[in-house]
Amino acid sequence: MQRTPAYFSLLLATTLAALSANGLHAHEGHDHGPPLPAPMTSTLAPRVTAESAELELVAVLEDGKLTVYLDAFATNRPIEDAALQVESGAWQGKAIHDGDGVYRLDPGPLIEPGQHELIFTVESSTTGDLLLGALVVPDDPVADDLPADGSPAWYTSVPLLQGAVVLLALCCLALLLWRDQRDRRLSGKQSGAKTGPKGSAASITAATLPPALLAMTLLALDAADPVRAHEGHDHGAPDPAVDQVPAAASAAGQAAARLPDGTLFVPKPNQRLLGIRTARAEPGEWPDTFTLSGHVIPDPNASALVQAPLRGRIELPQDGLPLLGASIREGQVLAYLVPILDAVDRTDLQAEVAELDGRIENLARNLIRLRQLGDNAPRQELEETETEHASLTARRRAIADSFGARVPLTAAVGGVLALRNASPGQIVAGGETLFTVVDPQRLLVEALLYDTDHATHFTSASATTTEGRILRLTPLGRGYELRGHALPIQFRIEPDPADEAPDGVQPPDQLVVRQPLTVVATMFHGSTGLRIPSAAVQRGPDGAELVWVHVQPEHFRPQRVQVRALGAGDSVVTAGLAAGDRVVSDGAALLGQVR
Repeated sequence: MQRTPAYFSLLLATTLAALSANGLHAHEGHDHGPPLPAPMTSTLAPRVTAESAELELVAVLEDGKLTVYLDAFATNRPIEDAALQVESGAWQGKAIHDGDGVYRLDPGPLIEPGQHELIFTVESSTTGDLLLGALVVPDDPVADDLPADGSPAWYTSVPLLQGAVVLLALCCLALLLWRDQRDRRLSGKQSGAKTGPKGSAASITAATLPPALLAMTLLALDAADPVRAHEGHDHGAPDPAVDQVPAAASAAGQAAARLPDGTLFVPKPNQRLLGIRTARAEPGEWPDTFTLSGHVIPDPNASALVQAPLRGRIELPQDGLPLLGASIREGQVLAYLVPILDAVDRTDLQAEVAELDGRIENLARNLIRLRQLGDNAPRQELEETETEHASLTARRRAIADSFGARVPLTAAVGGVLALRNASPGQIVAGGETLFTVVDPQRLLVEALLYDTDHATHFTSASATTTEGRILRLTPLGRGYELRGHALPIQFRIEPDPADEAPDGVQPPDQLVVRQPLTVVATMFHGSTGLRIPSAAVQRGPDGAELVWVHVQPEHFRPQRVQVRALGAGDSVVTAGLAAGDRVVSDGAALLGQVR
C-alpha cells in the first residue's frame, strides 16, 4: 500500500531532474564557468587601421591574403597610383594594386596567431607617408569544442530532447500506476491470495527502476550542458583579438551594420560600392541667404508662339510637321491652316459673291459702251467706272479665295521646337497655340519673393535643380506688381566660361521651360559658421537635420546640426559640428538606409 507515494516521489525526482537538465544558470552578472567562444557570425576578420594627415588605411587578413584599402583622409577618395610596402620585423612584402584603391599581398608570417606590429610605407604622385598599426590574429577558440562540421553537439543543440524525455517518464509512471491499481483489484477478488512484504518490495523495485534510469539519463545530459551566465556578463578571460560587431557583420566583416549606439560600421568594400565621399567642415564668415521657389522661363526676345489666326483645319507643309526638339529657322512654315466656315457664313458669302458678279457685269457693259463713244465719252465717268470695276473684281476674288485658301503658319524666331499641339486634319479654334519655339541658350529663371523687404538686399544668386545640378544666376530685374501676394524676380543663367563645368555648374541648354528650381539669393551681410556641401544634410527619423561624421576609417556617427542655406550647393552649420570634422558629402542618403 506504500507504492503510490513511492511513485509520486519518483515522479517528483524525475521532474526536478528534467528541469535541472537545461544547464546551470548563474544570476545576472556572474558566470562561474569557462568563457564561451565568440559566435562565428559576429566576429570580424583580423584587421588593422591607420591614419595620417593625408591618408587613411585599412588592412584586412582574409582568404589567405592581406588586403589593404588606401584612401585620402579628407575626401575618402581611393588612392590609385601608390606604391605600398608592408614590414613586420624582419619580414616585408610589396603590395600589388588591384584597382579602386585596393592593394593585395601575400601575408607571409602574419597569418600566425598573435600580435604583429606593421609598418606601411606609402608613396604616390601626390603624397608619401609612413603609417603604423598592430594586426591581432586570434586563435580559433571554437574549433576544439565543435565537431568536424562546426555544429554543436546534438544533445545540447536540441532543447526539445529534454522535454521529450520528461514526457516519456510521465507516461511510464502513469502506466505503472495503472498496473498497480489493476493488481490491487485482482488481489482483493482472489481468496487466499496474500501479498507479502517481499512482493511489495519487488513491485516497488520494478516500478522505480525505469524512472530512475530516466532521471540518471537527464542528469547525464545535464552534465554535458555548459554552464551559462546571464547576458552581458562573463567571468572568463576576454579574448582581445575578437572584435565584436552585430551579427549582420558576418564572415569577413563585409556587411554594413548599425551598432547599438546608433553609429554605423561600414567596411571599406561597402564604402566603395556606395561611393562614400567626405568633406571637411570649413570655418569662416559666410553671407546670409534666403531661399526662393523658381522655374525656368524662355527669354521673350528669343522665343515665339505660333497661334491659329482663325478657326480652321491643319494641313501638312511640304516637309511635314516638325518634331519636338527640331531646329527651326526664322520664317519657316510649320503648318497650313485651311479656314472652316459654317453654313450661315458660307451662304452669306455666296450671296455676296452673286451680288458682286452682277455689279461687275453691269460695270463691264458700261465700260464697253463708254469706250465705243471714244472721245465723245465723258472722261470722268469712264475713269470712275474703270476704278469701281477693278475694286469689285478684287473684292470678289478675295471672297472666292477665302473658301479654300490655306493660311501658312510661320515661326517668328529661330530656335528649337519646344511644344507642338498640331496634327494633320485637326480642327483648331482661333487664338489656339499650336507651336512654341525657344532658344535653349537664352533661358531665364523667374522666382517669387514673398518678403518684399529683401527685393534690393541681395547681390547674387544661384539655383539648384531637383537632380542637384547647380546654376549661376545674375539678377535682371523685379516686377512692380504683385502676383499672388509675391513679387516676381527674373535672373539670367550664366553659362560656364570654359564650357567645362569644373564646379558642377549646369549649362543652360540642358534645361527645359517650366523646370522647377530652388533659388538661393546671397545678401550683403553675413555670419560665422562651418561650410559643408548641401548634399551632406539629411533628415533623421524624427525629421531633425543631421549629417554623418566620418569618425574612424570604417565607422560613421550621426550628428544633429542646425544649418542654413549658403548657396545652391553649400550650407552653413551654425551648431552641432566642430571645425575640421569630416562629413559624408556623397552617399549620405545611402548610409541612412543601413539597418
